[in-house]
Amino acid sequence: MSFSFCVFFCAHLIRIAAGTESQHGPLEEQLLEEGSNSGRRTGRLYCRVGIGFHLQIHPDGRVNGSHESDQLSVLELFAVSQGVIGIRGVFSNRYLAMNKKGRLHAIEKFTDDCKFRERFQENSYNTYASVTHKNHRTGREWFVALNKRGKAKMGSSPRVKSQHVSTHFLPRFNLQEKTEPGFTITDKSNEKKKTSTPPPKPPTPKVNFDAGRKRGQTIKYWPKFRFG
Repeated sequence: MSFSFCVFFCAHLIRIAAGTESQHGPLEEQLLEEGSNSGRRTGRLYCRVGIGFHLQIHPDGRVNGSHESDQLSVLELFAVSQGVIGIRGVFSNRYLAMNKKGRLHAIEKFTDDCKFRERFQENSYNTYASVTHKNHRTGREWFVALNKRGKAKMGSSPRVKSQHVSTHFLPRFNLQEKTEPGFTITDKSNEKKKTSTPPPKPPTPKVNFDAGRKRGQTIKYWPKFRFG
């Protein structure tokens, strides 16, 4: 009786292990999926070159910049490892990638070409360098960059450097529009009651300037001049 029970128990454990392996897949894929689901940030990447452009990822795989922000410029940045991120277009559902020639494009499946090293610069802007591709002879990194017309530049170009404004991007993760600052003043002059009643006077015609104003009405004043 004990021998048959042991055989049944071992067979049950083997079936459980086989089902778990087929359901979750290799361990490497699990770690990649868990890494891509952590540290997600949704916003836009604003490049300061020219008149200023927002990085866009199109459904057909094109990558460029647009001065006006739209749904194509909404990006999702997620952490792959320490200092390494991936960039996905929320509307296009494609990942930003750089091929072995340094050309930027967008693909449907996340690969090593989609890994970029995010660095914070002293001017509060960020740079994004390809982790996989660079100049192997000199060791110079290839960066994500836009030219002054909003077109994607070749990362392998000698002019694309971390010091150039074409590689500087400002992450904008707060997509809510900011309201203009102002201050309020509450008119409570009508709420004051007179302690003594003055002697009656003959009625004289006068204009009531506060006829349309309610008691305790809040008046908003907005600054006339803006700075910055």
